[in-house]
Amino acid sequence: MMTDILTIDTSSDNCSVALMHSGKLTDRISESKRQSAQRVLPMISELLAQAGSSLAELDLIAVVAGPGSFTGVRIGVAVAQGLSMTQDKPVIALSSLALTAMATVKQSKNNYVLVCEEAREREVYFAAYRKSEKLGVELLGNEQVAVPELLQVLPENTLEQQWDMVGNGWTRQSDIQKRLGCRVSDKIISPIISSEIIVQLATLRFDAGEAVTAEQLRPNYVKEQLNYS
Repeated sequence: MMTDILTIDTSSDNCSVALMHSGKLTDRISESKRQSAQRVLPMISELLAQAGSSLAELDLIAVVAGPGSFTGVRIGVAVAQGLSMTQDKPVIALSSLALTAMATVKQSKNNYVLVCEEAREREVYFAAYRKSEKLGVELLGNEQVAVPELLQVLPENTLEQQWDMVGNGWTRQSDIQKRLGCRVSDKIISPIISSEIIVQLATLRFDAGEAVTAEQLRPNYVKEQLNYS
């Protein structure tokens, strides 16, 4: 049974790390913006020392692999790769969009979530999820980055569902709904992605067989995966 998990999130301005050790969760969140490169390793050392644990005792390392800050994502993935390689531990990449959806279904009675975050050049990061007992949230279609007019349509069998809206990209709501033709809730949800949520999703995805080796770990840039044809 997996008990010890280290999570790393440097995908935004404030980096955070968390440790689940023998059923107890502790975390560190940097108050300094854009200091991930300087703070992430000392914060990990502090957590392990506080818990009386070590990297050798870890069962899994999980990293928030994006989309997010380009530099921040690369820092987090590099740190996770280094620790994984040094200790020969499995590592798992968590999508920031999936984490947002997971946090949403934890606080909403609705099981369907549309995550939309601002990107660059009129584009948005976009993904559709539904609640899943096995995966936490299940991705419907692909994670995308596109202008609203080019978003991939939702699966036909979900169009009658009412979707929760999450993320700062919903300032483009009229354009998105015109493209997708979906029903949405009457307000935009702003969930808190806690360390507990990150650990929960990491555990579910590990159990589902999504862990990889350090050499296989990749940032989640989304754009590289898309086919606009």
